[in-house]
Amino acid sequence: MSTPPTNCLEYWPFPGRVAGHPSILRGDAADIVASAKDLAATTGVHGLDLLAYRFGGDAAALAAQVVTAVDVPVLAAGSVDRAERIAALRAAGVWGFTVGTAVLDGSFRIEAASHGIEDLLTAILRATGEGAAPGAVRRPAPGQ
Repeated sequence: MSTPPTNCLEYWPFPGRVAGHPSILRGDAADIVASAKDLAATTGVHGLDLLAYRFGGDAAALAAQVVTAVDVPVLAAGSVDRAERIAALRAAGVWGFTVGTAVLDGSFRIEAASHGIEDLLTAILRATGEGAAPGAVRRPAPGQ
């Protein structure tokens, strides 16, 4: 078995106070932005994982505030489950976003050929503005 490169591990913590499961982002925007600044200034932090849509206020405004306040990339995670949220996160300047349960259970709200994982992921890639050619989402070969 080969040894993985030493630079393959990155740390992307959640700013703010995260509680429960599914995770909820607690606190007001000012506290979350302050937490983001503190984390971003910490040695070894490569980026931040912001639970913008798990925040009780304006998620897009919070994302924009965090992106503006820090010098590391910001990912958005949690309840990114429709094209409108992708557009709002792009406008806020996030580096990227993650999708999870809404793709796996087929409930992601987007126009797609079907609610199968491959078709949903292809539609999500198109919604990012980066585009995706038909068949662009590939399943890994067995053993990968």
